[in-house]
Amino acid sequence: MEGAAVNLRALYERLVRQAEVLSEGNEFQFLQLAKNFEESRRRWQRTEQELGRYKDLLLKTEAERSALDVKLKHARNQVDVEIKRRQRAEMDCEKLERQIQLIRELLLCDSSGSLQLSEEQKSVLAFLNRPKVSVGGSGSKRLSTIDESGSILSDISFDRTEDSLDWDSSVVKAVRLKRREKRVSLFTPAATSATICHLSSSLSG
Repeated sequence: MEGAAVNLRALYERLVRQAEVLSEGNEFQFLQLAKNFEESRRRWQRTEQELGRYKDLLLKTEAERSALDVKLKHARNQVDVEIKRRQRAEMDCEKLERQIQLIRELLLCDSSGSLQLSEEQKSVLAFLNRPKVSVGGSGSKRLSTIDESGSILSDISFDRTEDSLDWDSSVVKAVRLKRREKRVSLFTPAATSATICHLSSSLSG
């Protein structure tokens, strides 16, 4: 019986305390809590909006980067093509300069007059009596456009592999060796006349 009375008394005291808490009037704290919830909701909403905007900006930036990558690839290919053209042009200029030098030497050494040239050939080859002008200089002027394009694209990462360098050097060596082998045969009168005719037609064309 006493135990039941103790339990009832403890329950009564707890109910009294809860009633006192409810009667204290904490409306201000509840209002402040509600305001804090509303502010947090607004911040969350702004964060969601910023996140969506940054996602759109990221997609746009990735699209621009892809377009720039394509342009960079095309620019590298164009530089590669221009370099190969320049190499071929320099080799052609060197070959022509060597042919002109050989013809000059042959004409100067032809004391017997075995070479019979037409008036047209003499007119075309009249420049041999002028002071020698380096063909490489004029070639460098003609190739100045390639140099300018190379300077414009100097910030582009463009590497040539060792294999390509070895291939270029082997080609140059092969061309020089072949030219030296043909040099001896060019000193015969028949070969000299044929060479002069070929060079004359090239210059007149």
